[in-house]
Amino acid sequence: MSAGGAGGLPPRRRPPTASDWILIRLRRFADRSLRVRQLAVDLGAEPDRAAVAAAALLERSEAGDDPEVRAAVTCLVAALAELDYPGRSALYAAAVAADARAVARLVLDASPPTVRPAELARQLQPERPLRARGRPLTLGERKALARRPRGDALTQLLADPHPAVVEILLDNPQLTEREVVRVAASRPAVPAALARVAEHPRWAPRVGVRRALALNPHTPVHVALRLLVTLAPADWRQVLAATELAPAVRDAAAELAHARGRRSTAIEAAATASETASTAADAAPRSAAPLDVAAAADD
Repeated sequence: MSAGGAGGLPPRRRPPTASDWILIRLRRFADRSLRVRQLAVDLGAEPDRAAVAAAALLERSEAGDDPEVRAAVTCLVAALAELDYPGRSALYAAAVAADARAVARLVLDASPPTVRPAELARQLQPERPLRARGRPLTLGERKALARRPRGDALTQLLADPHPAVVEILLDNPQLTEREVVRVAASRPAVPAALARVAEHPRWAPRVGVRRALALNPHTPVHVALRLLVTLAPADWRQVLAATELAPAVRDAAAELAHARGRRSTAIEAAATASETASTAADAAPRSAAPLDVAAAADD
């Protein structure tokens, strides 16, 4: 018998699945930014194949906790955010045609308002004091401070809701994950500023940041829906319990939790059946060894 297996045949390998179309592409690059950028190109270039592959990847992610699969889902979400309108439209049409509802939902890039117009106008006022008793600073002055904050200015700028200020702060090398989580969880907040956090290449991979954004009722609904698929069942339960969130977000969390529970139950049932069959086989009486026909004839 050869080393390859019985009869000299090569050992069997796991057959490729639809989701491998995405995983193989991501393995070509070590840098996450390059992975996301190239995946966005591939999604737009082959929408029919991409829709099926994305649906399979999401299903694998819901079914277990494979680190590579979960990392691939976060790259998929980031790539969807980078798609231009023609690419997004083509992928959405392909997802609908393939009955890939989960993918179609993630491709959508429109949301109902999550902040009242009056509140949004107040937060976007061009002048805002940095300190409670300080003079009002223009948006240009606050952006300049955000580029090189001194002393406690960084802490005070974290409370600035303007997307232009938030965008500059996110690139600050002194910023920590704890501070970004604070920005992601701030309420009231400008939805566009929270979207900037969700799309930032340095902070988007941080699960604490994604969790805070998903739990913030001011996060755009389409952004929250994309973030949900990157989170864990415990996070989905938190979303379900947060009654202030949009119904679409809570419904999506319920659907994810239900799908995970259904698959876990199926896996447990299969394991139990296999164990029962194995126990029954061990308990069955063993038949007597077959007679040696040649020896019996000699007798």
